[in-house]
Amino acid sequence: MTRQSIEKHTTEDSVSVTAEVPASPAEVLALLRDPARQAEVDGSGMIRAASDDAGSRGEAHGGPLSAEGQLFVMEMLWTDGATRYRVENTVTALGPDRIEWEVADYGEEPQGWRWGWIVEPSGAGSRVTNYCDWSRTSSEVRAEKGFPIVDAEKVARTVERLRDVFDRSGPGAAA
Repeated sequence: MTRQSIEKHTTEDSVSVTAEVPASPAEVLALLRDPARQAEVDGSGMIRAASDDAGSRGEAHGGPLSAEGQLFVMEMLWTDGATRYRVENTVTALGPDRIEWEVADYGEEPQGWRWGWIVEPSGAGSRVTNYCDWSRTSSEVRAEKGFPIVDAEKVARTVERLRDVFDRSGPGAAA
């Protein structure tokens, strides 16, 4: 896969995009584990900022994420471009090659969709895959939310923006 190459994959239950990023897996994951940096790379225009809110149960974690089960709150903007809302994300996987979280509307139980990143070493630095999986959502939730909420083009913009952070700053400067 060349530096500019982006692989997009969409099924009825998921969307994923893979590209090369000119930084080590550790550098990429350091950025991705910090909720305060998510708006910087978001290509959908939906993520506004990490929230200082402690969450509906007072359990939200501030700062970079370090363990499965941690909760973080994000300020969001719906696809209509006007409706502001918050989500509570619970980390479901965290390791040297990945981070994943399950999304819940603020104060609600998760409804079955997950966002994540897989980061693998490659000759150019890292091979990065950003994905959304809604295979565990009910047909009612799918209809209500309008899955896919974020299509492959917007996920591709997210991966491109992540790559651009490291292209602009050089390896080591973005982490």
